[in-house]
Amino acid sequence: MSTESGPSPRDENAVTAADVERAEHAAAAARERAARAGLSAAQSFEESALQHDRVAEIQDWGVEQGVSHTDVHRRSALKHRQAAEEDRKLARLKRKESEADLASAPGTD
Repeated sequence: MSTESGPSPRDENAVTAADVERAEHAAAAARERAARAGLSAAQSFEESALQHDRVAEIQDWGVEQGVSHTDVHRRSALKHRQAAEEDRKLARLKRKESEADLASAPGTD
């Protein structure tokens, strides 16, 4: 039986108040970064919606100009409008979620 004197395994794994504070600060900073990334994603969805709207307008313009296969162009315009609406919906949801996360986050200073 060993009679070593030194820190027990329990002491080596002890968590200090400073450790807890650092971990909480790191977690809060990570939540804030995630919320800001969510806002960036919302902006990307909004930009995508605008691009879908532009493509739909171009398809409509082509139909007005008398391009062949107008049914294909009309279906394409419809699909782009649907994609734009879906992107707007996702942007609204992501923005709402991210803004709520930022509002409820404690300061990371």
